[in-house]
Amino acid sequence: MKDNIVLLCKYYKPKDKYKSSQEKEIAKREFLSCTASYNYVSYVDTGSINNTPSDYTKYVGNNEKSCGAFGKDGLLTDEQKRELREQLRNTQSCIWDMVISFREEFGEMYCRDYEQAYSFIKKELPKFFTRAGLDKDNIIWYAGLHENTENKHIHISFFEKEPKLYKNNNELVFHSGKIPKNVLITSKAIFEKSLTNKTAEIVKTRKDLTDKYEMFSNSITLRKGLKKQLLKLYDMMPKYGRIGYDSENMESVKSYVDVITNNLIRSNRDLQKSFSSFLYELYKLNKWQKENYKHIPDEYNVEIYEKDIMRRLGNKTIQTALEIGHIRDKIESITTYTKRDRYYKKRQRKRQWQYLFDCLEYYHNQEIYEMKNFKQFYNKLERYRKQKAYEM
Repeated sequence: MKDNIVLLCKYYKPKDKYKSSQEKEIAKREFLSCTASYNYVSYVDTGSINNTPSDYTKYVGNNEKSCGAFGKDGLLTDEQKRELREQLRNTQSCIWDMVISFREEFGEMYCRDYEQAYSFIKKELPKFFTRAGLDKDNIIWYAGLHENTENKHIHISFFEKEPKLYKNNNELVFHSGKIPKNVLITSKAIFEKSLTNKTAEIVKTRKDLTDKYEMFSNSITLRKGLKKQLLKLYDMMPKYGRIGYDSENMESVKSYVDVITNNLIRSNRDLQKSFSSFLYELYKLNKWQKENYKHIPDEYNVEIYEKDIMRRLGNKTIQTALEIGHIRDKIESITTYTKRDRYYKKRQRKRQWQYLFDCLEYYHNQEIYEMKNFKQFYNKLERYRKQKAYEM
């Protein structure tokens, strides 16, 4: 199967780091750093191969072959390009030259214009810097989408603002430039996931599952058997310290939390259906990844989503156990000595249970109401944001 994305990344050190015999590397560094009359900023700005631009910044931004050179804040102005060239001439950092090339049909579908390219690069490039061991806040980058070949491709160049790494003598130095091969292979898969939005359905089904679990795991609607399990969990939980699914002091009861979570899912058909939909989306992602990227490190496979959903649902299970346990503790705090006291306790317990359950039901309904209102407000805000972005 032909790759949808080809990712290439090279780096070039300052001129004085090369031997005189390394003429090719020196020439490329001069091209990237805008010290020659024909340089990389012009190249990225123009995208033209017929009319040789004076430098690389102009190549990136040619309106006929390129969408124009852009940075983190959008398309670069002439003044910003001049400032960028000056920074490139003066920097002692390595200058990286990266190209993301797309298979013809893939590029036409997922990266056909400036808006898609800018959105993709602005979102994913800072994450790439972090994976590569670079400080994303210490990087200056610019890019351009090119259409001067059959395959659309994005040229990206970046460099460090200042040295941030310490040598053995505590001297600050720039990054060596080398980016590990596994980072590039991993990033290739991540870029394709981002462009095709492979995880969109997973996020959607996860939201549906967590919302339904929130609704059906409240202490009012639970069956008697599940309430007993939750009370047992409450008795097993530590009485001090942070109480959460990933807390260290909860490690001994985490497996029992998972048991209750799975039992609660199986107790409701709607929850079973939502959970099955979520697992199916994970299966599709796993199949796609095995077919296209067999050598991706484990931390980027579907297991991260499986662990994440158990953490989310587990925290709600723990919260429900605490609610039921506190109710029981309040009721049992009344001490009885006589028959009359026991009769009084029975009546009082009944009233307290009913009052507490009424309160829980009220706050549960309020929460659902507020969630609906927030969702409506968020959707309006999102439409307004998209409208604003379109008008710009």
